[in-house]
Amino acid sequence: MTRVALAFVLLLGCNEASGAAVEGATQAPFEVRGDASGLLLVWFDEEGQHTAASRDEIPEARRELVRVDDLDLAPEERLDPSQVWVADLREAGEDGRYAVRAMPRDELEAHLAAATTPEPSEGEAAEGDADVIVYGASWCSACRSTEAFLRERNVPFVERDIERDPGARQAMLEAARAAGVQTNGIPVIDFRGEIITGFDRGALERAIARGRTPI
Repeated sequence: MTRVALAFVLLLGCNEASGAAVEGATQAPFEVRGDASGLLLVWFDEEGQHTAASRDEIPEARRELVRVDDLDLAPEERLDPSQVWVADLREAGEDGRYAVRAMPRDELEAHLAAATTPEPSEGEAAEGDADVIVYGASWCSACRSTEAFLRERNVPFVERDIERDPGARQAMLEAARAAGVQTNGIPVIDFRGEIITGFDRGALERAIARGRTPI
């Protein structure tokens, strides 16, 4: 089996040696340096996932979240199947290494799903006409849960990605500041002027019940 074929086997399935997988690991058993050649590199865009032989093959705009793995690792050195290693390949640290962290597999899959979601078609409500704005990011599972909840409750909303949408982060901070709310993470929901932070089902239900938007 070729190295590329093996890469996709690893992507599509869980590790067979799950019983010996490393649980709760916080530091990768390998280093990512230089052009990161010799490692499995998988990056994402609107068309899906792509493998690369080195960092140079990855578009600069797609280097922030790259799945990495060392196919030569022994089974006992591998992560629990529910997690994967991801690296930020934009800029190396002073020691020459790129930052690597463990990420839940479903969170990475949510990122991929968001990256491949078509852009809103013409004729949809513009941001200025929206009753609810969800500020989040493509990799944020809590943001996806918030959006799914709003859809279930038939609440129209506009999604603004604070990493991809120019001005979205500043708009989020200004809305929160005007409401006197501190933001420590995402999602941040502007519910007709009421700011709700995180996926807070109860707060969303109360906002809907107050008639801030039609059910």
